[in-house]
Amino acid sequence: MEVEYAQIRGFNYQPSYAGSLQQIWACFDRPVWEREVAWSRRFGTNMLRVWLDWHAWIALEEAMLDALDHALAVFSANGIRMMPVLFNRWNDDRLPMGMVADCDIAASDYAFGKFEPYVAGLMERFGDDPRVAVWDLCNEPQSPYLEGALNFRELAWLARVAGWVRDRSDKPITIGTMTADNVRIYAPLVDAISFHPYTLKPGEMDALCQSHREIAADYGKPLICTEACKGSFDDQERGRQARDDVEALQRHGIGWLLWQFVEGRFITGSRQRPDDNALHPRQGYMPFILSNGSTRPGHEWLESV
Repeated sequence: MEVEYAQIRGFNYQPSYAGSLQQIWACFDRPVWEREVAWSRRFGTNMLRVWLDWHAWIALEEAMLDALDHALAVFSANGIRMMPVLFNRWNDDRLPMGMVADCDIAASDYAFGKFEPYVAGLMERFGDDPRVAVWDLCNEPQSPYLEGALNFRELAWLARVAGWVRDRSDKPITIGTMTADNVRIYAPLVDAISFHPYTLKPGEMDALCQSHREIAADYGKPLICTEACKGSFDDQERGRQARDDVEALQRHGIGWLLWQFVEGRFITGSRQRPDDNALHPRQGYMPFILSNGSTRPGHEWLESV
């Protein structure tokens, strides 16, 4: 099944019960997924980006893959495809929720063999699964912001991961990069270029969309936004900011997966667990759907976009 990148619309989804990546899979709760994923249909959602977890696989192995199979069944029942994220390299200093740490990469030889069984297990079960649309190899790798040899090692690691996936799956791959130089570093590895344009001011999103369309054109690859929309405790203010972002993405013909779908325990999912990716310091509160299933005030416009 081909991916129409410009037509992608949806969200990043962490189920409301989970405060960490490992908890998503170790405490998998299918009824929660069934209830919450169905809520996304009011926005015309056709894809959701879901973070997997290498540490959960180390702990659970096939049980984690069984949980992913259940999650994919829920998506299929709702007419939605998944963009699974294999690894994560972003973390919040105050509310850590799980990542591949610098030491995980630095302590491995350049074969990076400790990661391969996880990737191989995923691909054996789901490499040809039509419910999977795109493999996102990693959320926000940190080059060129790392020090010394880690910049090179991180790129070498993801090049190795890309090879393992390509050997076992015909699905397109992306990497959930941030903006500018961070996007260019990983662009040669992917089939579709992702960017995360979090903006502060009206008009800023248009400039970011244009500059990243130019990057994608340089590599002859499609472009997708896999995170956007800064947070705020003020529902109406956040709704206006999100609307500006989405309308700019639509003007530039860029498909989008917004951050984040539902209120819950994951970072930025509640007013008690915000981060600093916000319009005001430490107000990174970002859900579009509240815990009772209602659309967050100020965000109702998205139901008719």
